[in-house]
Parts: sequence; C-alpha cells; structure tokens
Amino acid sequence: MAASVSENHVCSHRHSCALDNFFRKLIQSPHRILSPFLSNGDTAIDLGCGPGFFTLPMAELVGHSGTVIGVDVQPEMLARVKAKLAKMRDRSSLAQVLLHQSSQADLGLDHSIRADFILAYYMVHETPDQHSFFRQVKKLLKPTGRLLIVEPPFPVSRKQFAQTLRYAAQ
Repeated sequence: MAASVSENHVCSHRHSCALDNFFRKLIQSPHRILSPFLSNGDTAIDLGCGPGFFTLPMAELVGHSGTVIGVDVQPEMLARVKAKLAKMRDRSSLAQVLLHQSSQADLGLDHSIRADFILAYYMVHETPDQHSFFRQVKKLLKPTGRLLIVEPPFPVSRKQFAQTLRYAAQ
C-alpha cells in the first residue's frame, strides 16, 4: 500500500478561500492549464474538486454538449461548487455539471463513465492508496483519454512524485 505523503490528511473545507482566490487564478490560470486538454463535448472529471476552482472553467471549456463531474470527499466543498453554479446567471454555454461525494479510498463513480480527461490537481498525495486510486482512475478513462496529475512541491518531494507517476503508469 502506498501511504499518502500527508498521512491521508485532506485539506479542510475551512481553507477553501486559499484554494479559490484572485491571486491563485493569476498564478494557476485554469483556462491556460486546461485548454490544451479539453474540447467542446468532452466528458471531464475533476478529482478533489474542492470549491470548484477548476470545475467551472472545465464546464466552460467543454461547453453545453459536454459533461463535467466534480468529485470531492467533503460535502462542504461540493456545496460551495453548487452555490457557485446557482449564482451564475447564464449557464447555457456551460456543460452539465454533476457533483459526487467520494470516500478517500473509493471514488465511487459509475464504472460506465468514460472520461476524455481527468484532472488530479494537488490531491493524489491525499489518497490513502495511490495504487488503488490509479486503478480506479484508469477504469474511468477512455482509451484515448488523458490524465493530468499536478502535485504541490511541498509536501510532495520529487522522489514521491516520481513514485506517483510510476503508479499512474502501471
């Protein structure tokens, strides 16, 4: 079993303002990061979606004919995404956004889902068993689907990230 770097600690919903703010958007522009991977009509999954920092831009990029699934272990995070969606005036150009609460050990998504793109941004180190996590992710990806893994430089070392990539490649 591959223990997570942070001993299965999940970033609390109480810190969601640090995950979704103007300065982060300047540094980690969701559209700049995601646009090379997403097209109109795609099905995309945002694992560890938090307050929706990447979820809503994904919905814009895949358009009204696409689907975005935001997955998080914390219902409070999913509630924040839902509230943001409710505040949006014109959702006609957005994808259908589905929200799903997982557990740390099991994504719990329908195995019939086949995604064109899955994002795992700053969250893989929070999973209790990376090998199991990537087995689940692979079942959700289309044969031509792509997975983007981004981990924070702290607390994830280069060696730990290399191990994460080895699990993802298996």
